[in-house]
Amino acid sequence: MHDRHEVHDYLLESWLEFHDAIRAHPEIKRLLFDPVTGLPTTPLLFPRIESLLEERGEISLLCVNVVKYSKIEEIYGWKIFDDVMRNVAAALESITGAELRDSDMIAELMISGNAFVVLLSPPRTSDHMVYENLVVIARRVQERIRKELQSSLDPALYLKFGCYVGASTVRHDPKVRLERLVHEALEDALVEADSQEAYDAEIRRRRLQDIIDSGDVRTFVHPVMRLSDMEVIGYEALTRGPKDSEFERPDKLFKIAYDTDLVLKLERLCRKRALETARRMPTGRLMFINVEPEAVADPELRDVVFSSLAAESELAPSSIVLEITERSAITDFGAFRSTLEYLRTLGFAVAVDDAGAGYGSLQCLAEVKPEWLKIDLSLVQGVDTDEVRSQLIQSLVTFAARMGVKLIAEGIETPAQLAKLLELGVEFGQGYLFSQPCEPFPADEDVRPKL
Repeated sequence: MHDRHEVHDYLLESWLEFHDAIRAHPEIKRLLFDPVTGLPTTPLLFPRIESLLEERGEISLLCVNVVKYSKIEEIYGWKIFDDVMRNVAAALESITGAELRDSDMIAELMISGNAFVVLLSPPRTSDHMVYENLVVIARRVQERIRKELQSSLDPALYLKFGCYVGASTVRHDPKVRLERLVHEALEDALVEADSQEAYDAEIRRRRLQDIIDSGDVRTFVHPVMRLSDMEVIGYEALTRGPKDSEFERPDKLFKIAYDTDLVLKLERLCRKRALETARRMPTGRLMFINVEPEAVADPELRDVVFSSLAAESELAPSSIVLEITERSAITDFGAFRSTLEYLRTLGFAVAVDDAGAGYGSLQCLAEVKPEWLKIDLSLVQGVDTDEVRSQLIQSLVTFAARMGVKLIAEGIETPAQLAKLLELGVEFGQGYLFSQPCEPFPADEDVRPKL
């Protein structure tokens, strides 16, 4: 992948060529519109920029940078990324007349790129744009775009999306070519957008560190059922962050932990809370406790788990199932196996989560040899109507029976899904059909399928 300076040097050379070519052949203008959004690209702003610079001596620009675009393409494909760019363009159009003026011009930095340019109209009441006012406009536009996209993008996609707006001013200099002036101004705007992203990341890191330091996480439980008689056989411990905060959902909590290298500290806190909760569990039940792959190699895992159990004699290791989640890839299976083997000697069982999804699930199964296997909800959803999903789950049932592994279907939401899973021979399950995650512990009579 090229770094930004290489890309922008190429852009500058292209703009110089385009400007001369457009003057000689005006008909090629149509080639400089982005086919995805329909917006013009930056070279088509040059006549207006040139006119304003000659008339007023300066112009102001915003650069809207869509960050993590390569990750969106990698996960969802280029068509979804094109949809994201169309949504950003639509958001910019929708705020014209509000945060942006009707006379402001919107363009894309380059064809099929990940940044937009807004050429702001001159101030109404002064000859020059005050920098502080320009920053205020940039922040308003940034927040409004985010708000528009939060309502138009799929929530899972929105979590992987970022949008930052930088601002800069171009001042007339007859000694420097127009294209270079614009190029340098957009470089400055992109640097400012990057600094805003880094600032936001640091703020999130500090907030997460405060949560960890104060121990401000809660443990909910989600019942695991034996499907043949609808008896509760155990619970999955689920972490929640501070109520009504951006960290309340566990996916956001752990995403930020991975982004800020705090996952082991967060994992230790969540594990501690889950074990404390397990001590109040009804007798004869199991507690499934999520363990991140990185945390399996955590040197403190053995000591923390063992000491936590030793502190309460009636909580036996045999009542705990360590559930390996696959939010990230397992990079060192040797160390991974060594720790799991030690924990098994203490009496713990191991489950692998998200069978049918995640990173390298087949290798994980082969290396871990779990006692429990959870079928990912992406296979369970639609199992009653989709023959492919049905056959895949049937294969897992056959595999589990041969290997002596107990199988749990996650995400059961409808009676039809439950009936199909029973037909396929799935022995255990959990899902909203039986209960929502709740604070410990629901009465057994409240945990029944809603038929």
